[in-house]
Amino acid sequence: MIKQISKKILGIHNIYYLINLRLLLLNFKEDLKLFMRYSTVFRANNFKNKEALIILAYHSIEKGFLFKKIKPQFAKHRVIKLHSLLSDKQIISTIASSQIEVAYRVMCQYYEVHEDLKTNISEFYTQEQYDFYKSLIGYKNKSLFNSVVEYNRSEFYKKNNEDFESFSWSRKSVRNYTGAKIERNLIEKAISLASNAPSVCNRQASKVYLIENKSKIDEILKIQGGFTGYSENVVQLLIVTSDRNYFYTVGERNQFYIDGGIFLMNLLYALHFYKIANCPANWGKLIRDEKLLQNYVTLPQSEKIICMIPVGVAQNEFRITLSKRRSLKEIFKVID
Repeated sequence: MIKQISKKILGIHNIYYLINLRLLLLNFKEDLKLFMRYSTVFRANNFKNKEALIILAYHSIEKGFLFKKIKPQFAKHRVIKLHSLLSDKQIISTIASSQIEVAYRVMCQYYEVHEDLKTNISEFYTQEQYDFYKSLIGYKNKSLFNSVVEYNRSEFYKKNNEDFESFSWSRKSVRNYTGAKIERNLIEKAISLASNAPSVCNRQASKVYLIENKSKIDEILKIQGGFTGYSENVVQLLIVTSDRNYFYTVGERNQFYIDGGIFLMNLLYALHFYKIANCPANWGKLIRDEKLLQNYVTLPQSEKIICMIPVGVAQNEFRITLSKRRSLKEIFKVID
């Protein structure tokens, strides 16, 4: 009786609206709790949290090695942070982990680079710390490790027409561009190829925007914040979005990130296939940053930015970061 009266008073549409609103709030509340409990935003008291901070710091140092003219004492605050993390007993005990081992190796390389530069860094990185890191990993010959890989352009695309395994491993993030523009039709071909990415119920919510206004690109990348030092020759920028309009259940509240990520990976492969150098620049930003972005590019409010991708022609010779991958045993588990 109460249900029937409610239907008459509120209407079936309004009832479903209120039910879904309640479900959305409850699920967002649970999302909030889990993110607060496990992310590194609020604490770093377990191995995975510490490992995340270590990767963030060592990869920042790797990127600093990409410059032909290395700035002495670059990433000093990252090095200091790594000293604290890499002297942690829990971290030392898990040195066999791919990411922990490479972090120690990157730190050793940092010291050696400054030795070669004849730059004193003892204020924040001592000989004793260097020797300690070397002893932990059995590091003997610095020529056996380098956190950057040298390429020339023709060599870089050599495996584009080989089997997928070879092609997939050959895709890398490239930050060194000539400043020449990629022809529009080539970019369109890459986006068309990327459109074969799967999406939930084939709804295809992903969109791609191309920006070629250099002053706008510079301002946008300042907001993005992760391309400092590499933006001078970026004259084309892609923005990948996912449209919330295409998701219809509370259970799909995060689906646009999933579909957007699948499309993004397909697009990165497609760009590489057409020999368009690219580097995904993550958009893990706050709402205030998205509002600031609207001063330079107007995107529909229904669309969520998934990633920004500077694209261009790779320089004849360039460097990429090693970006060590996890071993299979670190990412694969059989559940009985």
